[in-house]
This record gives sequence, C-alpha cells and structure tokens, in this order.
Amino acid sequence: MKQNDLSQLKELTKQIKLATAHEVNIGIAQDVGQYPNGEKIVDVGRRHEFGIGVPRRSFLRMPFIEKQNIIDKAIVTSWKKIVDGKSQTIKEFGILGIVGQNISKDAFATGGFGKWEKLKPATVKAKGSSEILLDTSKLVQSITNWVVKI
Repeated sequence: MKQNDLSQLKELTKQIKLATAHEVNIGIAQDVGQYPNGEKIVDVGRRHEFGIGVPRRSFLRMPFIEKQNIIDKAIVTSWKKIVDGKSQTIKEFGILGIVGQNISKDAFATGGFGKWEKLKPATVKAKGSSEILLDTSKLVQSITNWVVKI
C-alpha cells in the first residue's frame, strides 16, 4: 500500500454504509405456499410462533435468544472478514442469514431445544408420531432468509 493511499479506508466506509442500509430477515415469506387443505404455511407458522390457538412453539424468537452466542460469534467473524477486506457486507449478511436459518431449523429437530410443550397423548396417537411440527416438513422447509434494503 502506498503512503496516503486511502483506498482501504474508502472501501471499509462503503461496507459500513451498506451494513447500515440493509438488514437480514429470517422467517417464512408471505407467498411461500399452502397446505393441501388451503391453509397458508405462513399463517400456520405465525400461530405456532405466537401461540395463537395452539401451544406456543417459537421457532424464530426463542431459538435466536437461546443461541445468541452462536449468532454473536458469527457476527464477529463476518465483521473481521469485512474489516480485513476479505469479504463484503451483503455476502456476510447472507451468511448470517444462513446461520439464523439453521438455528431455526435446529429448533424443529430438537423440540425447540427441549423447551416446546410436548404433544398430548391423544395427538401422538392420532398422528402416529411424537414429533412436533414435522408432519409434512413444509413449515421447517419454508424457513428462509433474505437481505433487504431498509
């Protein structure tokens, strides 16, 4: 690098501006689809996330709180790459989205990291399984992430 070369500083400033103008969303898109009975996948997700008419089985908010340390480490790693000039903000936001998406999907595989209310015996008998929210896997497969300009 030449003396008085501010190109790295200018690039870092650009990346910081991008970071303050974008955010990562993790969840279920409105138009993801529906179940065979016509019920929208996003509506089923909303009911379970907030416990509307069913036991609350958060697959977004609670897992992100439970696994905040993983998210924090991923953020630090991403910023180090950006500051070192080895990556760019939007790419790293996409990687952070995948981290969050995987945490959410892990909640399904672990019964909400053991925090979701167990199914009632009658429900287990009726569906033939004690797995929670995994009847068709449509809900868990619909979890995605996207980076948006704010």
